Amino acid sequence: MKSLYFLGTAVALALTGPAMAANLVTNGGFESGSFSGWSLSNVGGGTAPVVIAYGQGSGYPTGAYGESIPAPAGGGTYGAYFSSDTANPDSLSQSVNVVAGVSYYLSFDYFVPLNGYGNPFDASLQFLIDDVPAGLSLTAGSVSGTTPQTWYTFTTQFTATNSGPANLKFNFFGDGSTAADFVVDNVSMAAVPEPATWALMIGGFALAGIQLRRRRVSTSFA
Repeated sequence: MKSLYFLGTAVALALTGPAMAANLVTNGGFESGSFSGWSLSNVGGGTAPVVIAYGQGSGYPTGAYGESIPAPAGGGTYGAYFSSDTANPDSLSQSVNVVAGVSYYLSFDYFVPLNGYGNPFDASLQFLIDDVPAGLSLTAGSVSGTTPQTWYTFTTQFTATNSGPANLKFNFFGDGSTAADFVVDNVSMAAVPEPATWALMIGGFALAGIQLRRRRVSTSFA
């Protein structure tokens, strides 16, 4: 019984320690139904990014021009919708606090609606950290060959060089009037678990397996 108690304590410490940090992004799932926590820029007007509800077919700005967008695998009610009837760029950004030398996982889900996919022009979506692109730009549209109506997950890793605020930003560009579009959801940034934390967790799970095996053996001879 004592060994199980210490096992539970070890696993609890591993899962709640600072290395397993919570999501640093405010309103990363847009579940407020708005862009609260984010800064929005819509250069030159046109169709600005909006927050839309899943599973309904309303028009812009509350829906994706009549297309019912399904929720991503992780669930949720709302997502950020980037669309374009002009070539003007849009951006959505947020500042988060990081610690120098710490590595962070960054991820988000994205979806290409079918109605935008069939428009005459492609579109691109960049994800930047302090104005430096994090990975390749995502492309949408029939010319680019993107598969529409499928949720994908973008992931990357970032190591902070300075302590303090870091700016996360989405840049959306339509290649011309009536371009393709994107839906983005579940934006997350969290510290990578330290090796000591992983070792503690693995050791705890191994101990759990040993205890369960011992209990099964003792029961079989009862």
